[in-house]
Amino acid sequence: MLVNWMFLGLEYLVGVLLVFFAIRFFGLKGMYALGAILVLYMNVAVLKAYELFPGVQLYAGVFLGPFFVTLIAIVTEVYGYREAQKLVAVGFFAQVVFLVGMLIALGYIPSSEDWAHEHMKALFLPVWRTTLFSWLAFVVSGIFKARFQDFLKRTKGLFGKHLWLRDNTATKLAQLVDNVIFFYGALTGYFSLRTITVFLIWTTLFEWLFDYLDTWVVVKGVGWMLNSSEPYLQKE
Repeated sequence: MLVNWMFLGLEYLVGVLLVFFAIRFFGLKGMYALGAILVLYMNVAVLKAYELFPGVQLYAGVFLGPFFVTLIAIVTEVYGYREAQKLVAVGFFAQVVFLVGMLIALGYIPSSEDWAHEHMKALFLPVWRTTLFSWLAFVVSGIFKARFQDFLKRTKGLFGKHLWLRDNTATKLAQLVDNVIFFYGALTGYFSLRTITVFLIWTTLFEWLFDYLDTWVVVKGVGWMLNSSEPYLQKE
């Protein structure tokens, strides 16, 4: 299990480096591109399960994938929630294009020398109910995150003054919204409500822990964007 801990740490390190690389070299366009890549990565990575503790399973991408939410936070702070909603829309569009493209590829009758078809079916042939609720959770939670963080930014008091506080608050609530929609929508009928609730609680708690590990990335990223020479959209 030590190996799994090492790769979990590597996931986090790679995520931090990717966010900083996208911001420093490509600005807003880089964050759009990275966001789409992270969404597509998560579509495949979540199929790989591993044990972090005895009896406690996690899925590959549990640290790297949530950096998409980090991008939403940075874009919201610098450009406003409307631009952040575009980031969510780009991620959703990437998912749809990827899925449609793979379904077309799987539609071809494989040749006698083909070796990849069955493996591709296992990875990319979706369970439609799971896919639809995954999309719904992604869009609703992403828009909620952008709008609520922007709302907190405009308020007076602690939330208006402290980026780390409004980022953590908006992210935690958005993750809860995402998990409630996905787990109860996609898994009801496959597992008991008690089991689904256990999944929901552990996943949400682990994601909330991650929030504290990415806060400094949000603060640093916002600082870089505000101090760069890239032209910014008019704030809302």
